[in-house]
Amino acid sequence: MKVLSWNCNCKFRDKYQLLKKYNADILIIQECEDPQQSSDSEYKLWAKNYLWVGDKKHQGLGVFAKTNITLKTLPQHSNAYKLFLPVLINNQYTLVAVWTKSASTIKKGYINQLWNFLLENREFLDFSKIIIAGDWNSNAQSDRKRSEGNHSDVVRFLKKEDVHSAYHYLQKIAHGDESMATFFLHRNKKKPYHFDYIFTHKSWLNQDCSFSLFKPTQWLKYSDHIPILLDTKDHI
Repeated sequence: MKVLSWNCNCKFRDKYQLLKKYNADILIIQECEDPQQSSDSEYKLWAKNYLWVGDKKHQGLGVFAKTNITLKTLPQHSNAYKLFLPVLINNQYTLVAVWTKSASTIKKGYINQLWNFLLENREFLDFSKIIIAGDWNSNAQSDRKRSEGNHSDVVRFLKKEDVHSAYHYLQKIAHGDESMATFFLHRNKKKPYHFDYIFTHKSWLNQDCSFSLFKPTQWLKYSDHIPILLDTKDHI
């Protein structure tokens, strides 16, 4: 199973073809437009099997899958998390697509959204068969010492469930010590951050799998984020 996540920085209708050669089973795309509301006929035709959420038709969160994969939206404890998309894959696996954003208060914005989502929905989530992927807009270096629900709190919470970042687990790198970035502010190579993640259970990560972080030199022309790809070498 190949899972690819990318914040495409809008206009995904002009960029989806860039991802075809990677043959991903599932795409998690942040800042993409809703194909159903798009005027681009080719984009609508390509998006045969997808789920999408968002307040703006040109800028939401989409999960796109091959046609042999079934996608079913899972209920949430609260509808407060508009850019979170929990999905049941083939009636077996849970995917939580994530795009955290700013909010009116610190406790409601960015990584705190994921923290609260996990706390409120943990009884519905099967962590032994889960993928949590997307643009978290967060890393351990952005922790606020007195803020409950910061990045490190989320990492510790998931670690107790044996769920880990594929990049950190496979590369044996601690959070906060990343040598490779996924986001470049204003597409400036001198302003790198590691903000994008694919987390999954260690039973998958301990199998024959690989994680790829694409080259900024090739992708910054399209977005300020670069795609990340997890290949579990396991068929859905």
